[in-house]
Amino acid sequence: MVPDSETADELEKVAIVDIVADVRERPSATFAVLASRSDVALTTATLKFGDYSIAAQLSFERKTAEDLGRSIIDGRLFRQISALRYRVDRPILLVEGLQPSSAPAGVPWHAVRGALISVAAVFAVPILFSHDPDESAEIMVTAARQLRRARSTAYCRPGYRPKGWRKRSLFILQGLPNIGPRRAQALLEAFGSVRAVMSARSDRLVDVDGIGVGAAASISRAIGDEPRLLIERTGRARGRDWQGRRGRVPMTG
Repeated sequence: MVPDSETADELEKVAIVDIVADVRERPSATFAVLASRSDVALTTATLKFGDYSIAAQLSFERKTAEDLGRSIIDGRLFRQISALRYRVDRPILLVEGLQPSSAPAGVPWHAVRGALISVAAVFAVPILFSHDPDESAEIMVTAARQLRRARSTAYCRPGYRPKGWRKRSLFILQGLPNIGPRRAQALLEAFGSVRAVMSARSDRLVDVDGIGVGAAASISRAIGDEPRLLIERTGRARGRDWQGRRGRVPMTG
């Protein structure tokens, strides 16, 4: 029997979510909260980018108010945000315990506000705020559940129906997870047709400019392949970091 929507929601609330934490997060109170939750399977790894990773797609850079202030002073904030923006699929800055009009680490509020505006407006990285470690953990768990639900929910794109073989092909490819106009064009130019893209081996997908292991894993998942095998095979063979990105700036969809 297929569960109704209310039953599905209840099952989702108790389902275990997988979160990978950077080893440097171990001493933090947020790590402790996540580790204590029965609905979280928490593992650690040396993450090259971000503090917490979900499904090799969503990466959280977590900063307490004091750390945010110090990172503004030494310039670390923008280096980290720049790396997140260009090296992971979906970056998020999670700011914990920041009070409006405060001066964390002695940084005036107008400078803090200006830095956050740059993160959101210039680097296009979303910012979420939490009051304490408990709320930070809840935000990440909720994000993991919503990401999983979005992947499992069918979506029919309304409206625009392209005409012509090339436009239709690009439209179809953009229906794949994490594939925008530029990545769709790169895939079509590399393989020549939608059928060839769908039939391509995973190690050939990651050779396309702008397609990292994370994006290739999303494509494989969408067409029914096992993404874990993809990550293990291509990541180890080509010496990429855990999050599956090559040492260059990929194009964004």
